[in-house]
Amino acid sequence: MKVILVKDLKGKGKAGDVIDVNPNYATNVLIKQGIAKEATKSNLNDHKGQMDAKAFHYGELVKEYQAMADKIKNKTYSFTLSVGANGKAFGSVTKQDIVSALNNDGYKIEKNMVKDFPPIKSVGGYKVKIQLIKEVAFDLNISVTIK
Repeated sequence: MKVILVKDLKGKGKAGDVIDVNPNYATNVLIKQGIAKEATKSNLNDHKGQMDAKAFHYGELVKEYQAMADKIKNKTYSFTLSVGANGKAFGSVTKQDIVSALNNDGYKIEKNMVKDFPPIKSVGGYKVKIQLIKEVAFDLNISVTIK
């Protein structure tokens, strides 16, 4: 019996997948517990419409993020560090500093979008990988100077 998963089912599939299972299991467990619904023509048609709409909206999101990435990747963001008499830096440039700088420029970036970034504690130019979504990633130019 074919069913459409409403929720993720470990070992079988993710929500939205159409799977083939034993009819008793489908009726007595999956459908009864609201994990799946029967794959009738009507339900399959509704499912296809939902998947098409989801794909369209995701495509629009990718375009939006790509436009944002194209604007940001040509910029260089500058940060300053305080340095003591012995040349040791006080503090560091962190993920949160980068996120705050981008958000202050009007870009909606979250901390988890900044990838593989140890705090910067020395002067120089750096490239920081920003991954907005799976399909859109770029290197952000960072310049760190002393106060």
